[in-house]
Amino acid sequence: MVPQPPQAEAGLVARSPDTSSRVAQLEAEIAQLRDALARRQQIGVATGLLAQRFAISPDRAWSLMVRLSQNGHVKVREIAQAVIDAHCGRLDSKDVEILSSLEKYLPDGVRLLHTREDGQRSVREPSR
Repeated sequence: MVPQPPQAEAGLVARSPDTSSRVAQLEAEIAQLRDALARRQQIGVATGLLAQRFAISPDRAWSLMVRLSQNGHVKVREIAQAVIDAHCGRLDSKDVEILSSLEKYLPDGVRLLHTREDGQRSVREPSR
């Protein structure tokens, strides 16, 4: 037979303010970890898209995003989101602004966007 804790002690543990505070802390930590995992996946997708687009290794694509982030003072996750949005055709003005501002840090002739005949900026398709 397994000894059971006295009812009074069990009730104290469940109602302890320290316990509810700790539960809230753990829930916040779980939310942060889920967010970090989603952002990591997003950055991985963007790295793959850039690697394919420029025919470079994923390591070089990651280095490119880091360098663009540092030079352009833009967070890597924002660059990743702009790259994914551009790839999916969801290019909004914020994405255009981010990608356009980063183009000045790319070698001559390498562009992330191009200007269409109607003056709109859109994703530049890789030349084949």
